[in-house]
Amino acid sequence: MLRRLVREPLVHFLAAGGLLFAIYTLSPHVKATAPSDRTITVDEAALRNFLQYRSKAFETEYFTSELNAMTPEQRKELADQYVEEEMLYREAKALGLEQGDYVIRQRLVQKMRFLMDDLVDTGQAPTDAVLIDYLQRNKERYLVEPATTFTHVFADASARGDAAARAHAGQLKDQLNAKHAHFSDAPRYGDRFPFLQNYVERTSDYIASQFGDEFVAALKQITPSETMWVGPIKSMYGYHVVLVTAKADGRLPALGEIRQQVLEDWAIDRSARARAQAMKQLAKQYTVDRTGVRP
Repeated sequence: MLRRLVREPLVHFLAAGGLLFAIYTLSPHVKATAPSDRTITVDEAALRNFLQYRSKAFETEYFTSELNAMTPEQRKELADQYVEEEMLYREAKALGLEQGDYVIRQRLVQKMRFLMDDLVDTGQAPTDAVLIDYLQRNKERYLVEPATTFTHVFADASARGDAAARAHAGQLKDQLNAKHAHFSDAPRYGDRFPFLQNYVERTSDYIASQFGDEFVAALKQITPSETMWVGPIKSMYGYHVVLVTAKADGRLPALGEIRQQVLEDWAIDRSARARAQAMKQLAKQYTVDRTGVRP
């Protein structure tokens, strides 16, 4: 009987708990004290808050309805879970277990940040005038870069040699212009290029990543046309005959095009400014001694 009792996990748990309590009680660094309040009140507010914290979502109306929809058995089970957690929480605090625990420290700091955000959040949606002003003051975030639409026919320098590739590209240009070839005709001519053949509304950076800066510089000098092929233009891989059909200037989109993005950015920036102001006010209540830190 005694042997079986010793093997019981519950006995081990209780013994370990008693030992832990004794260690913290006798330790000169930790003073264990009984919780100041031995009364645990179980009411609607306590259970609702318990549900919210457990779910990591703070929606009072939703969890109130969830609580009201529970059966008596479910409410009792929830109350039992709350009481168990509350007892363990109070005993842990009495033992000082939260002291020196960086995870707990970070969670408390995070909770304070959430509380600060809630206090500074007015919940008022900005007007169009506010968003337009924000868009103008931060236009560099939203500028649409210039873009080019073109197709090309390629002469591979690694396969033909540089001089032969350039000559072949010249011949291709004459053929394409003689036939008044269009955008869709390009795939019937030239060598296989490592990347794309048709480039629709691509930025200079994107084009340079596949052709090189020299190619991009030449591309900027070409006037768009539906049938005028230009070249040879050199790239990192050989020579190209190019048909540029459209160029779009860089522009700042209207608010209606990017309203959601501007609204989200405005809200993030407003919260950051309000949080910084709150921290500035809070800092006035503290004296910080930095004499122990080397400059």
